[in-house]
Amino acid sequence: MVKKYTYYKKDLMKHHTIMTEKIMPSYTKCLYTIIFFILLNIVSCKENSEEKASAQSISSGIKWEKINTGLENTKKLKKPALIFFYTEWCIYCTKMTSEVFNDPEISQYLNDNFISIKINPEKDNDQVEIMGEKVSPSKLMAYTGSRGFPTTLFWDKNKKPVTAVPGFIEKKTFLQLLKFLKEECYIYNISLKDYMNKPELCKAKKN
Repeated sequence: MVKKYTYYKKDLMKHHTIMTEKIMPSYTKCLYTIIFFILLNIVSCKENSEEKASAQSISSGIKWEKINTGLENTKKLKKPALIFFYTEWCIYCTKMTSEVFNDPEISQYLNDNFISIKINPEKDNDQVEIMGEKVSPSKLMAYTGSRGFPTTLFWDKNKKPVTAVPGFIEKKTFLQLLKFLKEECYIYNISLKDYMNKPELCKAKKN
């Protein structure tokens, strides 16, 4: 059903995986580059971490939706989706909310261009249909290959998985990642690094 491509990050001593639909081989190499580039700067909370903390989710200006409603709106409104997996004890989940999602420019960009979905796999148990199979939020996260929180999963406007990024992502990188995915630059084999250095590359390829 789903191909899994694995990367190894020595600093974290763990494997991270991106999930991409099996019919997308033309730009999977570009997706490798996206995750490798971001993994250089991320940190995540592991389930067995001794740093468990009571971290209340900080509200933001983002219009969060439930997973089933959100995925339906993705196809209906022809917008890509962001699915944010978090837990209450994860300090980097709270950091992601306070420093990234609460940023006015990022929240506005997400509200205008994405369907934003927030899931706590430890509490949310709504079944969702993924490529013909009904799965729980925890199983959906397992499909990404990520075992740490937070994990951010991206879907395209046709309700198909594009990539998953484990760990905390810096604000500047995150905004560029959103624009990169919204413009579907990965289809043209443009790396995130190249896009960040020269955003007009994507428009040039489209033309």
